[in-house]
Amino acid sequence: MASQGDASSSGSVTPPYRHDVFLSFRGKDTRSGFTYHLYKALEREKIKTFFDDRTLKRGENISTALLQAIEVSRISVVICSENYGSSGWCLDELVRILECQKSKQQVVIPVFYKVDPAHVRHQIGSFGEALAGLKYNEDKVPKWRAALTQVANLSGWTYVNGYESDFIEKIVKEILDVGGVRNETDLNGLNYQENNKYWEDVYNPTLLHHQMNTVDSDVYNKTYLKLQKEMEEADVYNKTYNKLQKEIEEADVYNKTYNKLKKEIEEADVYNKTYDKLQKEMEEADVYNKTYNKLQREMEEADVYNKTLFRLQKETEEADVYNKTLLRLQKEAQDADVYNKTLLRLQKEINQ
Repeated sequence: MASQGDASSSGSVTPPYRHDVFLSFRGKDTRSGFTYHLYKALEREKIKTFFDDRTLKRGENISTALLQAIEVSRISVVICSENYGSSGWCLDELVRILECQKSKQQVVIPVFYKVDPAHVRHQIGSFGEALAGLKYNEDKVPKWRAALTQVANLSGWTYVNGYESDFIEKIVKEILDVGGVRNETDLNGLNYQENNKYWEDVYNPTLLHHQMNTVDSDVYNKTYLKLQKEMEEADVYNKTYNKLQKEIEEADVYNKTYNKLKKEIEEADVYNKTYDKLQKEMEEADVYNKTYNKLQREMEEADVYNKTLFRLQKETEEADVYNKTLLRLQKEAQDADVYNKTLLRLQKEINQ
């Protein structure tokens, strides 16, 4: 990874530093996670690091203290996370960091933590939405946009997924390499300039200021014009992007509504088919019940008929027996009458 503004590599004079590294980050995104782990890894390497909620003294004006901390830091690590662009505080830090890169040859290392560097460069996605929500600072927005574009154009590190500890080790190694003091056992991390008794004799702020203004003014103007053009193009791009994003969201709502209705229609169709089937079965069951009831009634009537028939048959049989008995008795009576008549005739004959 390339670095920028390294005094030791260019041979120019650099002012003494109070901190080796300044961490610029969005608290609610990474304070207790990635940034804290990076801070602890730097501490283990004895690299003096400014980490806001661990370094500021109680009651100190945080705004002034942070800006001063940036100015007296050798390296600034800018951790661009999802909500970094929604904080005016972070963006003010970034502007000051890039000013120090130019005026103090400060090294700036951007870390794109779970964000696309292109989104930072062109202020689209969460960064475009964030700046749109900071309209109350309209006078600062152009500077913020330019700063985001500038930091995204620097060589940096991008983290999407994987082991954060391995990723952090690479950043720490880069910082050690930038400092160039890995083997200096008698020095405290990168902060060797503070302990060098000859440093103040060598340092000449007036000469440095003159050199920076002479060499960099033309480059600065060209860069500014280029950034300004990119900002205008990015603004058009953002408007188009936001319009498309809105249309996509509306289309997504439409599709979800359409799919929901389609599903409900399909469910309603299944319901209707089931209802029609049940209705048909009920009608068939009703016909069956009517037929069954009719047959049952006819059976009951047939049963009554049969009982009556059996009774009549029985009565007929009994009447037949009666008739036969009556005829027999009638015959016996006739026979008895003949007998009586015969008996009387005989008695009469005897009497004569």
